[in-house]
Amino acid sequence: MSTIVLTHGAFHGGWCFDPLIAELEQRGVTCLTPELPLTDLDEDVAAVHAVLDACEGPVTLLGHSYGGAVVTAAGTHPLVERLVLLAALAPDAGENASGGPVDIGAGFMAALRFSDEGVTSVDPELAAAVFYPDSDPADAARWATLLRPGNTGGAVLLTDAAWRSRPTTYIVCADDPIVLPDAQRALAARVTTDVREIPGDHSPMVCRPAELATMLIGIMGTTD
Repeated sequence: MSTIVLTHGAFHGGWCFDPLIAELEQRGVTCLTPELPLTDLDEDVAAVHAVLDACEGPVTLLGHSYGGAVVTAAGTHPLVERLVLLAALAPDAGENASGGPVDIGAGFMAALRFSDEGVTSVDPELAAAVFYPDSDPADAARWATLLRPGNTGGAVLLTDAAWRSRPTTYIVCADDPIVLPDAQRALAARVTTDVREIPGDHSPMVCRPAELATMLIGIMGTTD
């Protein structure tokens, strides 16, 4: 049975993968979801390593958004056989989490709020429209209440980039208002030749779970 470790991005938790997990599990895929502390990159990587250490066999390691930076750092773990980067950051060694040709949408930047302690959050009145514009408004509003503040990455620099040593697929979200699609394509171009696209916003795991699950099962069946 295949195993995929699903790594969430900033402000989220493992809950954001629930609709996708339902689709994957009914097709025989085992899903694990680390809860990132969102304190700094090293501690987020440690949370992923703790899950990987408990696995019994090879895994596909997926990172969404900021989670892409986390799995880029964590993916050199010996049980990782493939990376999947979903609308994701993908820094190289010597860069911080947002290294590379990253371009973030103005609407998302305007929704960010910063505390005196340096912790970042998203304005709750704007969060649903930023993260889940393709979803039913009631669902989007409910998910927005689950978002949490955090410090994603900080000044920590990567010492190694797993996409240099692991087969990697980059999935571009073609209408993403957060990590802009052309920036995703530029990141993908320096990471891999295996680039896929899915229509819609930044959050296909909740907006298009069946379509994304089908794509992931195809990717996991690829041999290199």
